[in-house]
Amino acid sequence: MTTRRPIGALEDEVMEYLWATEGPATPAEVHQAVAPDLAYTTVMTVLTRLWTKELLTREAKGRAFAYSPVRSEAQHRAELMQTALDDSADREAVLSSFVASLSRADVKRLRSLLKGESS
Repeated sequence: MTTRRPIGALEDEVMEYLWATEGPATPAEVHQAVAPDLAYTTVMTVLTRLWTKELLTREAKGRAFAYSPVRSEAQHRAELMQTALDDSADREAVLSSFVASLSRADVKRLRSLLKGESS
């Protein structure tokens, strides 16, 4: 029996690959690097969905498109965190829970960032 990826896992793997790649990548490159065990059309579908969600840009490269992330990984993750906070009925509870889950090193980084210091 084949192990199935959780819903959204392939999108995450594709985004991770594209963030790590220098320059745009074609579906064939993404397929080979991320999911050679899956059908090429599955990877094409994921890339198209990410493009439709405006997470990727695409440009013509020969007979295919080459895809690149719209935002850096840091910008994307920060946007997800902001959305989670905005969707909450109790922002203080969410922030409190988040800060309580941080390591000492991350708390130190956060304090430094809040003071306007860069690392």
